[in-house]
Order: sequence, then C-alpha cells, then structure tokens
Amino acid sequence: MRGACILAVMVASVSLGADDERRLKVHLARGLPAIETVTVYESKNGKKQSVGKLTKFDKPLVLPNDGPFEVMVKPKDGIAIRVVEKLTVKAGQTHDLKLDELIGSIEVFGDNFPRAEKIVITDVRDPGPGEKGHVAIQVAKDYRVEMAVPAGTYAVWVVPANGAKAQRVEDNVRVLAGKSVRVGD
Repeated sequence: MRGACILAVMVASVSLGADDERRLKVHLARGLPAIETVTVYESKNGKKQSVGKLTKFDKPLVLPNDGPFEVMVKPKDGIAIRVVEKLTVKAGQTHDLKLDELIGSIEVFGDNFPRAEKIVITDVRDPGPGEKGHVAIQVAKDYRVEMAVPAGTYAVWVVPANGAKAQRVEDNVRVLAGKSVRVGD
C-alpha cells in the first residue's frame, strides 16, 4: 500500500512538471519565404544567450523560464530578423507564434535596374551599403527572390555588379504582415 502511494505521488509530480512547461509553437505561413530556423534568446547580465532553436516546426520549443525572450527568424538564404522583442510565457502555457501576423516579404524585379551583385533592404533612414552606420535588414544575391522582413516601411538598394556605388531604387516600401510586395514590377 505504501509503495502504491509513493508511486502515485511520483506520477503526479512528473505530470505536474510537464504541465509547468512553457512552450513556443511556431506556425509557418503559405506565401511567405521559406524559414530555415527560429532561435530564441534570453538576456542575462547584459549578454544575449541562445536558449533554444527550431529547425523543424512540427513540435513546440520548451522554454526554460517566463522570459522575456527575443525571437529571431532566419529565412533561407537570408539574414535573421527579430520578430518578437520581449516575449513572456507563463508556466503551463504555449505561445503560438504565427509568422504571417509578424512578417511579410519584398520581391525586387530588376527589369529597369542595373545588373546586381546584391539587393539590400534597409530602414528608410539608412545611409546605404558601404556607408558608415549602414545596417542591412535583409539581402538577396539576385532579383526575383522573396526577402522576409518584419512588417514596416523600408528602402530598397541595389549594389551593382560592376562595382559602382549602391543605388537607392525605391523609398518607403510599405510591407504588411502576411503580404508580399513587388518592387520594380
């Protein structure tokens, strides 16, 4: 009898432990660029530290604590973009991260632009590739490649293949979550 009670307590504590887990479930979206990885970071003592990474999206990621966490999404052949800055998940909950509610895409058609070495998406105030203070949000090596970006407004730059200075080919490209925008079409 005593053994059965101990076994019941052990089973109850194991099942309670599983209920206390915090999970992050990533939902991909049709019509958006392919996602390679989703990485979750936590800041400790001023340093950013990875607490988990997903490369397959059929199962949720178990989080170590309530957070807050920063979630970065890396599209195939692109730069990782931050989609959530301060995610918190309480014990026993699963946070559904629906990418089509956070990111969109830009596809640049180069019919009227110079032959490109690289296509660069930046903030509208960015000075451009090769300039001091430049920060690329997303890049592609060729035209007609969908580039994943967080919903927002961007500038599009073309770095010519002939080594000339980068050209700003489009200003104020507005990208809505779940939507694709075509530039130079």
